[in-house]
This record gives sequence, C-alpha cells and structure tokens, in this order.
Amino acid sequence: MAICLCYAAFVELNYDHYKMYARARLGDAGLAERVVALVLRRTEADWERALRDDPAAFTWRALCEAVTAARTLAPTAPPDRLHRVMPDQAADAALLHDLLGLEPAAAAALMGLDGPSVHVQLKAARRWRGGRTAAGGA
Repeated sequence: MAICLCYAAFVELNYDHYKMYARARLGDAGLAERVVALVLRRTEADWERALRDDPAAFTWRALCEAVTAARTLAPTAPPDRLHRVMPDQAADAALLHDLLGLEPAAAAALMGLDGPSVHVQLKAARRWRGGRTAAGGA
C-alpha cells in the first residue's frame, strides 16, 4: 500500500510538468498526454526498480526517450532546435527553465538531478546558444 501512495504522490507532483515538457517538444496536447500516460504506466509497473534508482531520474529518462520517439508521430511538432544544437540535458534544462518558467531547483527535481548539475547545464545551454560549445568547437 505504501508503494501505491508514494507513486500517487509522485505522479501528482510531476504530472503537469511532464505534460508541459511533452507538449512543448511535440506541439500536440493529445499526443503529449498519451506519451505521459504511457511513461507513467511504465514507471508504475517498474516502481520498485525506480525506487532503487531515483524515481525522478528513472521517469525523466523514460519520458525523454518516449517524447523523442513520438516526435516522428507528430506532424505539427515544432522545430526542436534546442535538442538539435546542444546535448540533451542542457536542452532539457533550458526548455524547462527558459521556455516553461521552472526555477532551476524545480527543473533539477523533475529531471532527477541535483541543483548544481542543472546550473551547469543552463550555463552550457547559454554557451551553445551563443555559438560556442563547451569543447570550443561547433
């Protein structure tokens, strides 16, 4: 019973942000809802494994993979410039913070990262947007 309550609380805490992220990348609210529902069912089925890992990180990885795969099914998907020009974590941090308005701490919690890691990813995203890469190349 405790696992079910923990999972329900986890979903209640994160569901809206997952939908916002999926919709921003897919451009289709209905598809975003279906993708999030699928990912959450997968998380629920593997909840014990998610708890051994980190539920936020576990679910975030699954969500990112599912959204990336679903982009091929979304003919109206907006251009995914962030994910084309920068590493996924930096792109996700920038999308959550800059486009969706989440504070860095909230983005970190959603992604299953610590706060300093998200700050690093946001700085990297700013460098990439400025035409510079962390390695100095294009």
